[in-house]
This record gives sequence, structure tokens and C-alpha cells, in this order.
Amino acid sequence: MIASDTNYFASKVAREMESIMRSKQKHMSKLSSGKRVEKSTDDAGALGAKLKQASAIRRMRGVNQNLQNALSYTQMQESALKTVDKIYGRMAQLATMALDVIKSDSDRENYDKEFQELRQQVLEIDLQEFNGNALFRNTKYGIIITPTRLSWLDSQQHAADASVSDSEYTHYMATITSQEEQDEIDRQLQGAGTGIALWLGGSDANTEGDWRWVEGPEGDENGGLGRQFWQGQGVGSGGSAINGSYENWNDPNEPNDSGSSEDALQILSTDGEWNDLRNSAPGTPTGYLRESDPNNLKVNDAADGGEFELQKISFKRFLESTTIDLTTMANSKDALERVMEAQEDVIDKIALAGSNSARLTSEINALDVDFVHKETSLGRIEDVDMALTASRLAKAEIKMQAAASIFAQANALFSQRNYVDELL
Repeated sequence: MIASDTNYFASKVAREMESIMRSKQKHMSKLSSGKRVEKSTDDAGALGAKLKQASAIRRMRGVNQNLQNALSYTQMQESALKTVDKIYGRMAQLATMALDVIKSDSDRENYDKEFQELRQQVLEIDLQEFNGNALFRNTKYGIIITPTRLSWLDSQQHAADASVSDSEYTHYMATITSQEEQDEIDRQLQGAGTGIALWLGGSDANTEGDWRWVEGPEGDENGGLGRQFWQGQGVGSGGSAINGSYENWNDPNEPNDSGSSEDALQILSTDGEWNDLRNSAPGTPTGYLRESDPNNLKVNDAADGGEFELQKISFKRFLESTTIDLTTMANSKDALERVMEAQEDVIDKIALAGSNSARLTSEINALDVDFVHKETSLGRIEDVDMALTASRLAKAEIKMQAAASIFAQANALFSQRNYVDELL
């Protein structure tokens, strides 16, 4: 009977000591890590909430980095625009000096030399990049050649499909509305496509002889009918440009609607002249000249994927092919007016860049506040109550000491009983 009681008591005390030891180790682990919830057995609900909050915080850090990069981008824009503003200010000053009646043409030529150097500096600034991205987002031009020759209508659809899959640019067949735009095409393509016939975004398919730009922003004008730039056939047949619109037909007889239904516009070379042609015919152009307008920049500003738009920025500049100089009094006066107009545009763009920066700074500050709230919430979930856990650890140690003492006393008592039993 005594042996049975002894074994039962010893087993019970051992189990109690093992339970106390596990509790002690658990509290010690929480104190060393500072975390209340380390595994699902601690608190499954709290662990799930902790993981969600931690994931949201990681996403917010990524969003914050995106916003900081965008802010750096806009600050670089603003800095570059301020430099351009100073350059235009100096160019205006040179033009004013060239208007002095006591200055000679030789003096004006000296002024013009610096004037042209400054103009070139502006063009170089216009092409600057930030981390591989164009600092100033101007319209882009490209030659699109497909494995098989596309008709005018198919080219129109090809450009539309490209827009759907591109969040940064809106693509369409090019609409050339000024000599300056043609100069910009020459500047960007630098001779590429010379001698290659390409489709343009002009047509008179709706009304014969009523030539309109039907692609891009111009195509949305007049209720979607497009902007008219030419009426009738060639000049020799009474045709004429509408309100002085830019045109570049390759012959006084063009457009001639030769063979009937020549309703599509083509450019005979990227730096060349225009011709009308049937939508699909022998000798269909190799491809089309594509114009791509930059969309506003989309900036991620929330951990759940939210975003807002930064307005695109470009500014007026004078291309190398543009005639602007200080060689005569008349030219100096014209240059002064144009430079002052360009400077006003730059000042407007500096304000826009500042507005973009202010918006980004506001978004960053709002995100920082949200981040603090998320961190605080996560801390409430996972941070252990140090005082409570320490008191529980102390309690477990006391229970362990008490159990060990009881176990030692029981061993001594059982040893005495066994000794008496042996004497009897």
C-alpha cells in the first residue's frame, strides 16, 4: 500500500513540475523576445491579425519609397526648369541689348553667338533623364513596321491596341499640324525612315475632299469628326488649306483622288511630303508613323494599391531647325517676344512642378501618420506585457521551488517509512 501511494504521489509531483517548467520556459521566451504571440498555439486570432498588420506595414514601406522617388523626380524637374528660366532670362536680356539702336550688326552677331549657345543648353536640359526616365515628358514619334503590310484601317486599330496595353502613353497614327512638329519628328528620328512611305492619321473617307486629322486629340474635335486641314483636290484644281493649316503635299495636284477612293493619307518619307492613297492598295506603305502622347504619371499612394496622377510636364523650347536669332533689329524684336512667351510657359511649369511636389509631400506626411497608427496597432497585438509576464515567471519559479521542496520532503518521508518497514 505504501509503495503504491509513493509511486502515485511521485508521478503526480513530477507531472506538476513538468507543467510548471513548460510555463516557466514560455514566460522566459516571451520576455527574451518581447513578443506576446510567437506561434498559433499562443493565440491563433492574434497571430492572424499580427501577420495582416505586418504585411500592410511592409507594403506601406514600399509605397513610401515610391512616393519619395516621385518627389525626387519632381524636385529634379523643378530644379531644371529654374535653370531654364534663368537661361531664357539671359536670352531675353541679350535680345533687348541687340535692340539698342547704337549697336552695330557686328555687336548683334556677338550677342547672337551667346544666344544660340544658350538655346542649345535648353535643348540639352530638355533631354535629361532621372533614373532612366525622361525628366520632361514630351510627345514621342516612332516608325512602326509590322511583319505584313497593314492597311490604313488596320494601322489605326494597331495603334489603338497599343494604347490599351500601355499605361504610360496614348498611341495613334501621327497628325502633323505644324512645321515645328515636323522638325521635332526629324529631331527624334534623326533620319530613320528616310525613303520609307508610312501612313498618317489623316483621311477624307467621310466626305470626299474634306481632309481631316482623325487620330489623336485632333480626331476628337468637332464632335469626333476631326480637325479639317484641307478642302478639295490639289491647288491646281482649286483645293486649299483651311484657315492657314499646315500642309505638305508632294505636288500641286495632290491630293488628286487618282483612281477614286484615295481616302487615306501617307507620308512618303519621315522627313518628306504627303500623298493620298487608297486604304489598301498595291504598294501599301510599309508601316505607319506613330505619335505617342504621355499620360499623367500614376503614383501609388496606398498599401491597398490606390494611386493618384501627377500632371505631365514639358516646356517650350526652340529646336535647332527653328529660325530665331539676333542678327538684325527685326529678328531681335521677334526673338524677344518669343523668348518672353517661352519664359512665361516655363514659369507656369515651375508652378506645376511645385504643385506636384506639394501633393507628394502631403501624401508622404499622411502615409507617415498612417504608418505610426499601424505600428502602434501591431505593437498592441504582439508586444508582451513585460510586468505581467515577469510576475508570471516569478510565480512559476516559486511554484517550481515549492514543488521541488515538497518532492524532497516526500522522498525523505518515504525513505523513513521504508527503513521502519525493514526493521519490522
